[in-house]
Amino acid sequence: MSKQIARAKIVCQAPASRHPLPGIIQRGSLNLFCGASGVGKSALLATLMRDLRDGRLIFGHQPGTITGLGIVLTDRPWNQGAQQWFERAGFPEIRYYSLLDDRSFSLSKLRRKHERAQFALEFVDKLKLPAGAVIALDPGGQFFGGSLLDFDTCASAAQELTRGLSDRDQALLTLLHTPKAKNDPRSGYIRPQDRVLGSAALGAYSATQLVLISPEELDKPYYQFSWHSHLTKAEVFYLDRDEHGLFVPYSGADEGNCQRVLLLFPDDGTEVAFRVLLELAEAIPLSKATLKRVLEVLMEQERVAKVKHGVYARVVLH
Repeated sequence: MSKQIARAKIVCQAPASRHPLPGIIQRGSLNLFCGASGVGKSALLATLMRDLRDGRLIFGHQPGTITGLGIVLTDRPWNQGAQQWFERAGFPEIRYYSLLDDRSFSLSKLRRKHERAQFALEFVDKLKLPAGAVIALDPGGQFFGGSLLDFDTCASAAQELTRGLSDRDQALLTLLHTPKAKNDPRSGYIRPQDRVLGSAALGAYSATQLVLISPEELDKPYYQFSWHSHLTKAEVFYLDRDEHGLFVPYSGADEGNCQRVLLLFPDDGTEVAFRVLLELAEAIPLSKATLKRVLEVLMEQERVAKVKHGVYARVVLH
């Protein structure tokens, strides 16, 4: 009987998706991972790659079948940055190719700017990874035809890259820069993906844009990470960094605590004083600092509104 039950469980299991992160990172796709210089893209990339390797949930999403992982470095040698992040994340053995460490490649070839997309694909091939692999290109702005502000140039380069990735049945995660600016409508950035430095063709001709924004830019105590796919709804996550500089969920602003604080409010939108919320929160228990952080997130998500100083209300949708 136990063998029959075990056999039934196998039959009922949903098959793993053939895509690395279904709906977000697909086979044969060009994807952008954007953020200001120094914001921590390489650190977050290392943890994402490790989680893909291990099949861990990534922000609640189950990775699919992944045949290999690798990284192409173009801005500095392997031992001057990326190596340390992958070691800290527990993935020191990731397969890599470093352009500046490869003395057999003449850097003067990159002056032929309209050939750079093909050079990027050549660098990807040096990893010798099979179909179904996920590869990071760090950074990739140099390989979009020479001018990130030229729509036609960027579009053509993105098309070349996408066709090459489709032929290889591999996914590319290309790191790009965004300008440092406050992320609010007054600065001209309505959506995080609009902050990508360069032409709108970068977003239009890529499958998914992932964006990391620092606390300084947000004027908040947390990092904001989001992804924007052509295949599924956009999602936003709040992060912090541990003592090793690696990214972890933002303490106090996870969805569990957000739901706990929401339950402190009447469903009809009745106003509640902060002192009352604090008394109720401490009984959970949640600290005063955690309550403040959660309220900030709930207000940003438009689930709670600040009516006046020290008074809040749940947003009621009619």
